[in-house]
Formats: sequence, C-alpha cells, structure tokens
Amino acid sequence: MPEANGTEAEWFERDAPFRLVSASGVMAGAMSLNRLPLAQLEAQADEVLSPLEAARLTDRLAPRRRHSFLAGRRAAKQALRHLLPSAAARDFHVLPGVLEQPVVSGPGVSNLQVTLSHTGTLAVALAHPEACPMGVDLEQLSPEHRPVLREQAGAREQALAMTALDLDEDRRLLLLWCLKEALSKALRCGLTVPFDLLEVATLDPAPSGARARFSNFGQYEGFAFCRGDLCLAAVLPHTVQWLGANGTEPVTTLAAWLGAAAPAA
Repeated sequence: MPEANGTEAEWFERDAPFRLVSASGVMAGAMSLNRLPLAQLEAQADEVLSPLEAARLTDRLAPRRRHSFLAGRRAAKQALRHLLPSAAARDFHVLPGVLEQPVVSGPGVSNLQVTLSHTGTLAVALAHPEACPMGVDLEQLSPEHRPVLREQAGAREQALAMTALDLDEDRRLLLLWCLKEALSKALRCGLTVPFDLLEVATLDPAPSGARARFSNFGQYEGFAFCRGDLCLAAVLPHTVQWLGANGTEPVTTLAAWLGAAAPAA
C-alpha cells in the first residue's frame, strides 16, 4: 500500500471493549483499529510511546517502518486503555519478546498482553488477559503473493475454502494465511514453526465471514473475513465465548470497522 496521502475524511480510528467468558469466569478485553497519516502519528508520538518505545523509533527507520511501528503501538495502547483506565499510554510498554512477540509491561501492569498486526497504513490490536491467549492478523491482497499463498495452503485447505467461502481464489488463500498467522500469534511462536503444523481442519460460513478449527491445535478456533482487498483473522480458545460489551459480536464489529476502512485502503 502506498504511504498515506488522502484527506482527513479518509482517516479512521475505532476502539471498543469486549468480554471473554469461560467456565472459570468473565475476563475483560478490548480491540482497536486505526488508519491514520504518518504526520499525525508522529505529532502525537510523545503522548503514546513510553521512553523505551520511543528509543526504538530511530531516524534510521524508513517512513513505511515508522508508520507501522507508530500505528501498531497506537492501536495497542488504545485497546489497552480499556483495561488500564488509570494509566497514561506512555506509562507502560509494548516491546518485542525473544520471538518478536509483543509483550506488555510497566508499573501496575499484570496479566495483560496484546496481539497486533498491520498492513500498509492500517493497524489492529486485541488486548487480552494472559489467561486467554489470542492472535490477530491483518493482510492486504497482493496478487504477486499468490504463488507463496498457494504453496502454504494444502490441497485439503484449498478445497475447504472453495466450498465454504464465496470469495475468489486470491481472497480464499489470503484468508487461510490470516487464520494460520493469527493462530501462530496465539501460540506465541509466530511464523517460526512449519506452516503445515497450523493447518486449518474445518472452515464453515459464519455471519460476518468464516469460522475455523485447526488440525493440530483443536483447543483453538478462528474467525476470519475479507472486506474489499483486506482480510482479518482472530484466534482464541474455542471454550471461550467472545462477546461484545454492547451485545454485538466483536467479529461483526471488526468486520464493520474494516469495511469502513477498506474503501480508502
């Protein structure tokens, strides 16, 4: 995606809390999506970044990398503010762990983590308790990636997607990729494992997109959808109900947000 060069009306930022309901109780979480110009992100960086995060934003970073870093941290902090209402965004950190996974830390921060993803000028984050691992992935369609996406999707997965999804091949392949990358983030390993270990076992139509289960990680389920040239997937334990604070399913809300952002993306 080219660098942001649109008008103010095209910029987009949303966040909302949600609930995670399991047999052991109810946990709080939140999500955020933004599409903002680099100039605005840089102008407001001092309000968002902790000193440790700001130290990573060096002049050596190209504009695209600066944009991804700032948009991702902003999305993470916007989601986390629902769970840390008394903390200023710059009072806690979202820094990479040894496998480059985001790790939340800082005074007063306990049992909280965030999963985030970005593509072009869009960034998304889900804040969640450590007790309920989650993963998210956001990708933009790029036809030149088709050979790689085909290589990473098994024949059985491609047949599942063809049956379940009313999408063209490029979007079906991208949706499968998003599901598997989101699973890898929930597992906290990222794409350091063979992709066939993340195989999608079932794929069923759902109101906003599709629902998936996985061959080797049956304890997780995924939700994925495409809007325009964008695909997004989220993964969490299948024993947990993911509920919006206002009664709307979070995946439906995310799909609506992405649909609003997609025309300008």
